[in-house]
Amino acid sequence: MIEEQKSAFQSRVERINARAEEALKGTSRRSGDTIWHRLSYPISFIGAFLLGVGAVFLSRYIQFQMIGVPGDPKAGSQDLISIVLAMAAIFLISFLLNGRQKEFARTSALAMMATTFTFHNAVWAYPDSFEQVYGPDWVEMVKKQTEPSSIRLFSIVIAFD
Repeated sequence: MIEEQKSAFQSRVERINARAEEALKGTSRRSGDTIWHRLSYPISFIGAFLLGVGAVFLSRYIQFQMIGVPGDPKAGSQDLISIVLAMAAIFLISFLLNGRQKEFARTSALAMMATTFTFHNAVWAYPDSFEQVYGPDWVEMVKKQTEPSSIRLFSIVIAFD
């Protein structure tokens, strides 16, 4: 009886050692481990950032289609509405894509905030493109409210020139 237990224990130890050696041999490279697989995590941060930027562009477009050119541009409500709409778009898209990781949500939120407060710089850089999408009245309103190379925090413009 004791001999059987000793031999069973010895065979288990041998199996464990054999598995450990196999595991050490297989750690150098897994079968499906390609360069694209390893880069997918960092690239997904770029996708999350672009999602935040796109959400702001989409929210400004939806807002423009709903109310047109804002009547009181000094109220800063356009930025607040853009933030709320962009957050809703980010949550919706993250829900649809099952994006449950917090770091991607933070990256999207950071991009959304940065784009909200610097969106007007794109209008200054590409006014013709924005006139085609939003119309010349909207582009003029943005240019009257802001300066190029600046940050617009609600109704406060901080110029960097």
